[in-house]
Amino acid sequence: MKKHRVIFMPHAPILLKEIGAGKELEASGTLLAMERIGMILKNEPPDTIIYITPHGNSFTNGTCILWENELSGDFGQFGHPDICFKKKTDMQLTEKINEKLEEEGIVTVLMDKKLSKSYGVLVHLDHGAMVPMYFVDKYIKDYEIVHITTGHTSLSEHYYIGKLINEVIKKTDKKILLICSGDLSHALSDKGPYSYNSKGPAFDKLVKQSIEKKDPVSLVFIQDEFLEGAAQCGLRSFLVGFGTMDGMQYDSKVYSYEGPFGVGYLTGVLESIGIEAFSLIQTIKERRKAYYNKRTSKEDDYIKLARKSIEHYILTGKRISEDEIKKSLSMSFVNHVGILHGGCFVSIHKNKKLRGCIGTIAATSKNLIDEIVYNSISAATKDHRFDPIREDELYDLEIKVDILYEREPIRSKSQLDVIQYGVIVEKDGKRGLLLPNLEGIHSVEEQVSIAMQKAGIETEENMKLFRFKVERHEIIDVFEDEDDF
Repeated sequence: MKKHRVIFMPHAPILLKEIGAGKELEASGTLLAMERIGMILKNEPPDTIIYITPHGNSFTNGTCILWENELSGDFGQFGHPDICFKKKTDMQLTEKINEKLEEEGIVTVLMDKKLSKSYGVLVHLDHGAMVPMYFVDKYIKDYEIVHITTGHTSLSEHYYIGKLINEVIKKTDKKILLICSGDLSHALSDKGPYSYNSKGPAFDKLVKQSIEKKDPVSLVFIQDEFLEGAAQCGLRSFLVGFGTMDGMQYDSKVYSYEGPFGVGYLTGVLESIGIEAFSLIQTIKERRKAYYNKRTSKEDDYIKLARKSIEHYILTGKRISEDEIKKSLSMSFVNHVGILHGGCFVSIHKNKKLRGCIGTIAATSKNLIDEIVYNSISAATKDHRFDPIREDELYDLEIKVDILYEREPIRSKSQLDVIQYGVIVEKDGKRGLLLPNLEGIHSVEEQVSIAMQKAGIETEENMKLFRFKVERHEIIDVFEDEDDF
């Protein structure tokens, strides 16, 4: 089995002596480790380095891979345009990685200069790649690169992406190195870029131990609230690196860890030892299923109906039948909701981020069951802001169903309450709606403004206002404590 190496490196520009201007010496352990890595590469130079970075062109639903023959970048945004890099892209390896990911249902954006114009982004080297490159290039410069930016998709997907990348690497005769760029918590102290949060040191300790113990599974199932408190940027990059070791035995070492500026810097290495091992993919799938089972066991029949409608359509391409609904849900629910009429909204979240939302203000179907089924399928497949939900995402969906009460006209915004009431605005045939009690909406002014934006209404003059209440069905907390999963 061909030897495979993954290197974890931080990417803080202050580590460069030209930018740090002496302050970099406060991270002396990191600097020594970076130089140590450089010496290793000098003795065993790779043909291609795959840089995994969180700071390139990042997308909510996919992985970005740069697709230009040559990539360049500099530290101009940090006051040093003179520190610059230009690297040739290993186009063949890039293409094969992209093809492999697409074959396995991973959403990718193959970003060239032409496509970048439509996104309003640049195709260049970001500091997440260039800081490690600065230290590597002290020792070797004659290598090609592949540039990959992690997306905001699930942690388990990033581990799987790593596994797929290594399947491509195994088929090439080239010597390929992976550098996974990322800083750990930015909330280690009040002197850092964020205020101190106890989750910061806890997160860094967990990552360090996971490398030392070769235990990526514990990282895959970190809860989003914990990650937000830790304020980190390296986890997804590191999981891609771990994923490339899936199915192999390997040694692991942490060369250094410190947090001198309130940010955790870790350098380390994973190195295969030429022996096959048990793949963790099935373990991860079983853990995801356990999470799914725990969530769905707490869902009421409204949410169950929405979930079953989504799953049945994604898996079969067909609408769920009345007989299947009756088999899956309590007859008391079916009999009760089957005679009701009204509008409803179905909201789908994944990793706490919106993944689709479609609804109706008033009844459009023969009963409320049909209304929920229709809006569930539409939220999963027809929300133009998102790609249709894929089969591999079904275990990760959080679903909320809002049943809308009849709207009532109001004279002014003083009759609104962002927690208690949703709002509908109407003017010149345009109409916008916003549900009540939404995260991030703290005032009536915000609520009305967003509803106006959705409707394309520019001024409030002669605009009609309506309010409505909702009956919300959602699961607030799946886990009883932080130790669960």
